[in-house]
Amino acid sequence: MENALQNVNAVVGVSGSFVCDGEGQVLASALPDVFDETMLSNVGRTVAQTIAGLELARRRKVGDLDLVYREGRLVVKNLRVGYLCILCVPTINVPLLNLTANVAARKLAAQIKAGRAAPVEKPALHEAKVPAVPTLNGSFFTKAERELTRLMGPMAVFVLQEQIAALGESREAFPQDKARQLVERLAAEIENEDQRARFQ
Repeated sequence: MENALQNVNAVVGVSGSFVCDGEGQVLASALPDVFDETMLSNVGRTVAQTIAGLELARRRKVGDLDLVYREGRLVVKNLRVGYLCILCVPTINVPLLNLTANVAARKLAAQIKAGRAAPVEKPALHEAKVPAVPTLNGSFFTKAERELTRLMGPMAVFVLQEQIAALGESREAFPQDKARQLVERLAAEIENEDQRARFQ
Protein backbone atom coordinates (compact mmCIF):
# COMPACT_ATOMS: atom_id res chain seq x y z
CA MET A 1 0.00 0.00 0.00
CA GLU A 2 2.87 2.34 0.79
CA ASN A 3 4.12 2.08 -2.80
CA ALA A 4 0.77 3.25 -4.14
CA LEU A 5 0.74 6.16 -1.70
CA GLN A 6 4.29 7.14 -2.63
CA ASN A 7 3.26 7.23 -6.28
CA VAL A 8 0.45 9.63 -5.37
CA ASN A 9 2.83 11.73 -3.29
CA ALA A 10 5.14 12.09 -6.30
CA VAL A 11 2.54 14.26 -8.07
CA VAL A 12 3.53 17.94 -7.92
CA GLY A 13 1.48 19.72 -5.26
CA VAL A 14 0.73 16.67 -3.10
CA SER A 15 1.81 17.01 0.54
CA GLY A 16 0.94 13.46 1.56
CA SER A 17 -1.72 10.78 1.50
CA PHE A 18 -3.25 8.00 3.53
CA VAL A 19 -5.78 5.22 3.09
CA CYS A 20 -8.41 4.06 5.54
CA ASP A 21 -11.05 1.35 5.60
CA GLY A 22 -14.80 1.84 5.40
CA GLU A 23 -14.95 2.67 9.11
CA GLY A 24 -12.21 5.28 8.87
CA GLN A 25 -9.44 3.19 10.45
CA VAL A 26 -6.05 4.12 9.00
CA LEU A 27 -4.47 1.27 7.05
CA ALA A 28 -1.41 3.01 5.61
CA SER A 29 -0.02 6.53 5.64
CA ALA A 30 2.58 8.53 3.74
CA LEU A 31 2.37 11.92 5.44
CA PRO A 32 4.87 14.13 7.28
CA ASP A 33 5.50 13.17 10.92
CA VAL A 34 3.48 16.14 12.16
CA PHE A 35 0.32 14.15 11.34
CA ASP A 36 -0.07 11.45 13.97
CA GLU A 37 -2.26 8.34 13.84
CA THR A 38 -4.93 9.74 16.16
CA MET A 39 -5.42 12.78 13.97
CA LEU A 40 -5.58 10.69 10.80
CA SER A 41 -8.11 8.35 12.41
CA ASN A 42 -10.29 11.35 13.27
CA VAL A 43 -10.12 12.56 9.67
CA GLY A 44 -10.80 9.04 8.39
CA ARG A 45 -13.89 8.67 10.55
CA THR A 46 -15.15 12.12 9.55
CA VAL A 47 -14.66 11.32 5.86
CA ALA A 48 -16.45 7.97 6.24
CA GLN A 49 -19.37 9.58 8.07
CA THR A 50 -19.58 12.45 5.58
CA ILE A 51 -19.70 10.16 2.56
CA ALA A 52 -22.19 7.84 4.27
CA GLY A 53 -24.39 10.84 5.04
CA LEU A 54 -24.19 12.14 1.47
CA GLU A 55 -25.03 8.73 0.05
CA LEU A 56 -28.00 8.42 2.38
CA ALA A 57 -29.27 11.90 1.52
CA ARG A 58 -28.73 11.58 -2.23
CA ARG A 59 -29.67 7.87 -2.38
CA ARG A 60 -26.77 7.12 -4.67
CA LYS A 61 -23.08 6.40 -4.48
CA VAL A 62 -20.67 9.27 -3.91
CA GLY A 63 -17.48 9.30 -5.97
CA ASP A 64 -14.74 11.77 -5.13
CA LEU A 65 -14.80 14.60 -2.60
CA ASP A 66 -12.77 17.72 -3.30
CA LEU A 67 -12.55 19.97 -0.24
CA VAL A 68 -10.75 23.24 -0.94
CA TYR A 69 -9.53 25.50 1.86
CA ARG A 70 -7.38 28.61 1.99
CA GLU A 71 -4.28 26.72 3.16
CA GLY A 72 -4.81 23.35 1.53
CA ARG A 73 -6.99 20.90 -0.31
CA LEU A 74 -8.23 17.44 0.65
CA VAL A 75 -9.12 15.13 -2.23
CA VAL A 76 -10.92 11.95 -1.19
CA LYS A 77 -11.29 8.94 -3.48
CA ASN A 78 -14.13 6.60 -2.52
CA LEU A 79 -12.74 3.07 -2.91
CA ARG A 80 -16.11 1.52 -1.88
CA VAL A 81 -14.15 -0.56 0.64
CA GLY A 82 -12.30 2.42 2.06
CA TYR A 83 -11.03 5.89 1.22
CA LEU A 84 -7.87 7.33 -0.28
CA CYS A 85 -7.26 10.77 1.23
CA ILE A 86 -4.82 13.11 -0.49
CA LEU A 87 -3.62 16.33 1.13
CA CYS A 88 -2.40 18.87 -1.41
CA VAL A 89 -2.01 22.55 -2.22
CA PRO A 90 -5.20 24.41 -3.21
CA THR A 91 -3.96 25.07 -6.75
CA ILE A 92 -3.07 21.48 -7.63
CA ASN A 93 -3.77 20.29 -11.17
CA VAL A 94 -6.64 17.91 -10.37
CA PRO A 95 -6.79 16.15 -13.77
CA LEU A 96 -3.06 15.43 -13.50
CA LEU A 97 -3.52 14.19 -9.93
CA ASN A 98 -6.39 11.94 -11.03
CA LEU A 99 -4.20 10.20 -13.62
CA THR A 100 -2.06 8.80 -10.81
CA ALA A 101 -4.62 8.71 -8.00
CA ASN A 102 -7.18 6.67 -9.95
CA VAL A 103 -4.60 3.98 -10.67
CA ALA A 104 -3.53 3.97 -7.02
CA ALA A 105 -7.17 3.82 -5.92
CA ARG A 106 -7.79 0.66 -7.93
CA LYS A 107 -4.70 -1.01 -6.49
CA LEU A 108 -5.55 0.01 -2.94
CA ALA A 109 -9.15 -1.19 -3.26
CA ALA A 110 -7.92 -4.57 -4.47
CA GLN A 111 -5.45 -4.83 -1.58
CA ILE A 112 -8.10 -3.94 0.99
CA LYS A 113 -10.48 -6.52 -0.48
CA ALA A 114 -7.74 -9.13 -0.41
CA GLY A 115 -7.17 -8.41 3.27
CA ARG A 116 -3.49 -7.66 2.82
CA ALA A 117 -3.77 -4.29 4.52
CA ALA A 118 -2.79 -4.12 8.16
CA PRO A 119 -3.58 -1.25 10.54
CA VAL A 120 -0.78 1.21 11.20
CA GLU A 121 1.34 -0.03 14.08
CA LYS A 122 0.98 2.06 17.18
CA PRO A 123 4.25 3.39 18.56
CA ALA A 124 5.41 2.02 21.87
CA LEU A 125 4.21 4.08 24.78
CA HIS A 126 6.93 5.78 26.77
CA GLU A 127 6.66 6.87 30.34
CA ALA A 128 5.22 10.37 30.37
CA LYS A 129 7.40 13.07 31.84
CA VAL A 130 5.89 15.58 34.22
CA PRO A 131 5.64 18.86 32.31
CA ALA A 132 7.55 21.80 33.71
CA VAL A 133 4.74 24.24 32.90
CA PRO A 134 0.94 23.90 33.17
CA THR A 135 -0.46 22.28 30.03
CA LEU A 136 -3.87 22.06 28.41
CA ASN A 137 -5.89 18.91 28.95
CA GLY A 138 -7.35 16.83 26.14
CA SER A 139 -10.83 18.33 26.41
CA PHE A 140 -9.55 21.67 25.08
CA PHE A 141 -8.37 20.08 21.84
CA THR A 142 -11.44 17.86 21.58
CA LYS A 143 -13.69 20.91 21.77
CA ALA A 144 -11.52 22.97 19.40
CA GLU A 145 -11.39 20.11 16.90
CA ARG A 146 -15.16 19.60 17.07
CA GLU A 147 -15.89 23.30 16.50
CA LEU A 148 -13.36 23.61 13.69
CA THR A 149 -14.71 20.50 11.97
CA ARG A 150 -18.21 21.97 12.15
CA LEU A 151 -16.95 25.16 10.47
CA MET A 152 -14.29 23.79 8.10
CA GLY A 153 -14.99 20.10 7.57
CA PRO A 154 -12.39 17.29 7.72
CA MET A 155 -9.52 19.66 6.90
CA ALA A 156 -9.91 21.13 10.39
CA VAL A 157 -7.89 18.35 12.00
CA PHE A 158 -4.93 19.11 9.74
CA VAL A 159 -5.23 22.85 10.37
CA LEU A 160 -5.23 22.30 14.14
CA GLN A 161 -2.15 20.09 14.03
CA GLU A 162 -0.30 22.49 11.73
CA GLN A 163 -0.96 25.47 14.00
CA ILE A 164 0.17 23.53 17.07
CA ALA A 165 3.38 22.61 15.26
CA ALA A 166 3.81 26.21 14.03
CA LEU A 167 3.95 27.29 17.67
CA GLY A 168 6.67 24.72 18.29
CA GLU A 169 4.51 22.63 20.60
CA SER A 170 2.81 19.25 20.72
CA ARG A 171 -0.77 18.36 21.50
CA GLU A 172 0.31 16.20 24.43
CA ALA A 173 2.17 18.99 26.25
CA PHE A 174 0.74 22.26 25.01
CA PRO A 175 1.39 25.15 27.45
CA GLN A 176 -1.68 26.88 28.85
CA ASP A 177 -0.11 30.29 28.30
CA LYS A 178 -0.13 29.72 24.52
CA ALA A 179 -3.82 28.79 24.36
CA ARG A 180 -4.97 32.29 23.36
CA GLN A 181 -2.31 32.47 20.65
CA LEU A 182 -3.42 29.11 19.26
CA VAL A 183 -7.09 30.12 19.23
CA GLU A 184 -6.22 33.33 17.37
CA ARG A 185 -4.22 31.41 14.76
CA LEU A 186 -7.05 28.92 14.29
CA ALA A 187 -9.62 31.69 14.02
CA ALA A 188 -7.56 33.33 11.27
CA GLU A 189 -8.13 30.18 9.18
CA ILE A 190 -11.93 30.71 9.26
CA GLU A 191 -12.99 32.86 6.32
CA ASN A 192 -16.48 33.82 7.53
CA GLU A 193 -16.17 36.78 9.93
CA ASP A 194 -19.22 35.89 12.04
CA GLN A 195 -18.08 32.29 12.44
CA ARG A 196 -14.56 33.50 13.24
CA ALA A 197 -15.88 35.77 16.00
CA ARG A 198 -18.01 32.98 17.48
CA PHE A 199 -15.07 30.58 17.45
CA GLN A 200 -12.93 32.99 19.46
